[in-house]
Amino acid sequence: MSRHSLLALLPLVLALALPAPAQRKKDNRDTVVDGDTELMEKLGLSYGPFPFMHSDNEQVGSDLFIDGEVLWLQTPHFRIGSMLQKWKIPVPDKKSYRAELAHMAEDYPNLDPKTSTLDPWLRLHLIAWRMEEMYGEFLDHMGFTDEDFRQLPDEGILAKAFESDFAKTINDFELARGGQVRPDGFAQWVGMGQYLGQPHRFEIFVCEDEVVWQEFKLRYCGIKTPHPQRWNVKVETADEGYTQARSRALSFGMSLKQAEVRHDQHLHNALRHNLAINFLDGYMLYLFDMPAWIREGYAHYMRRLNTPGYNFFDSGEGAAAIENKEENWAPAVRKLAKKDEGADFARLSRINDYVDLDFEDHLVVWSKVDFLIQYDKKKFGEFILRIKVQGTGAAIADVQRDAFREIYGWTMRQADVAWREWVLESYPTK
Repeated sequence: MSRHSLLALLPLVLALALPAPAQRKKDNRDTVVDGDTELMEKLGLSYGPFPFMHSDNEQVGSDLFIDGEVLWLQTPHFRIGSMLQKWKIPVPDKKSYRAELAHMAEDYPNLDPKTSTLDPWLRLHLIAWRMEEMYGEFLDHMGFTDEDFRQLPDEGILAKAFESDFAKTINDFELARGGQVRPDGFAQWVGMGQYLGQPHRFEIFVCEDEVVWQEFKLRYCGIKTPHPQRWNVKVETADEGYTQARSRALSFGMSLKQAEVRHDQHLHNALRHNLAINFLDGYMLYLFDMPAWIREGYAHYMRRLNTPGYNFFDSGEGAAAIENKEENWAPAVRKLAKKDEGADFARLSRINDYVDLDFEDHLVVWSKVDFLIQYDKKKFGEFILRIKVQGTGAAIADVQRDAFREIYGWTMRQADVAWREWVLESYPTK
């Protein structure tokens, strides 16, 4: 799927201070937190109101004529709307779910890890908890901490900037605290925020019904197709007499029925795949798409860390989606490496669209990201940063070539040789 952009002026809610944790109505009780406002505050959770797409969360339900049917949750790094139904844990999966819920219960002390059913509120909190865990994984891969990004302007400052002279508001803020204070390597672009560089939290909307999802996409994205969608929520801002479209937040949404998602871990994998791409694109502020092979390779890598099943493939506009369900990718990649086959880094660096990736290419891009991370995680973070923060403002092939040389000391051909040797040593034959 390609990313589209949305130009819209955000409502006044953006300028409001973030609300304190609120109580849900009695007829829609949060079964996980159960009115524990101290726990909500400790975990940084809120039910809203908060910005969502080019509206706000309370207005979304009203716009779609489903007011009160969406469960909302704001976390330290996400804003999530869910219309998921309860889901019964299959007997063969109970052991793994007990382990995961026991881990989650370290943050949610009232949670029963032995539950046999995920009710709608538990599904929402589980999504939130999982994505926060993944957010930490991404930061670790990039070599930064959340505290590093907290040095950037917060949502309140950026919300004010969206409603006024953007650059002046940000510059006045920086001057008031004695100039820019950013970790080494951070981009110096005006408009970077605390969410990996994005001004506002990442957004997620998941529902069961395909009709609801189609209406959501048509209203907020202008797209009629019901497929899962990543989206760049933009806002027009004024700067010294001219307007500019700026990224406010990156969003992902889907209908479980349309995507034929029946298992909770299938949903988990879909979220990990798509949020991995949003994290990469939003990292150091979304100004351009990362190379297709890195986006898709990293998405496969992060998805497969959860479970190798429930594949997810991005495809180009109008292209037929890949539907291969093969899970055991490593032996297939090893066979390619042994025959000195598979797309090389030079070819991959020139690919601009997912339509140019066939199933074999998907295997290879996953493996090449796996290799770069396993070979040297610190250098992988430096490699991504080198591509994200460079003068051309685009991840062109020359930039990737230079990044290999500067970070790893390799030509692209040498990188291919190192990958091949590593695969033959690391991956099983079957």
